[in-house]
Amino acid sequence: MNNLNNKIIVQDNFFTSEILNKIKTDLSYQKFQNRFLSVKENNNQKIYFEVQISPDHPVVQEIKKNLFNLFNLNCGEISSHYFLSTKHEKATPHNDDSFDVNCLIYLKGDYLVNNGTGFYDKLDDKFTLNTHVGFKENRAIIFDSKIYHSSLQFNDNTGRRYCLANFIKIKKPCKK
Repeated sequence: MNNLNNKIIVQDNFFTSEILNKIKTDLSYQKFQNRFLSVKENNNQKIYFEVQISPDHPVVQEIKKNLFNLFNLNCGEISSHYFLSTKHEKATPHNDDSFDVNCLIYLKGDYLVNNGTGFYDKLDDKFTLNTHVGFKENRAIIFDSKIYHSSLQFNDNTGRRYCLANFIKIKKPCKK
């Protein structure tokens, strides 16, 4: 797959169990910092706690390898972050269109539909939920960065979650 235009891919068991367990151990040693994101479309703010990960970190190299092996995506520039997020007041749809692809990997949390991610259509400055992907540990969602999305942790029956957000610029398409 050389083109993710307008596509959303859900891949369970993205990491091997061994790698996922190493990542979960790594999470317990991280110092998460408060991060405020201002979403211009509706002037809401939401709080995430984050740790930026070096592009040379072994987990980032594993992500790049898996994206190539599973989807033939040749990653160029990549910005990776561990995120801890908790219940929000409401959805804050946004896109990350300065990158080509997002790869969001759920790492640790409760198996709840409302701990997941929603994908939205935008018409006349109004957002309509189109697709809802529930939280499941070791689930990766790979999608076109132009697609509007939001944490769904504003509903009832939600909890905290750890995920690994990767913002990626793709190198020119390659052949396997």
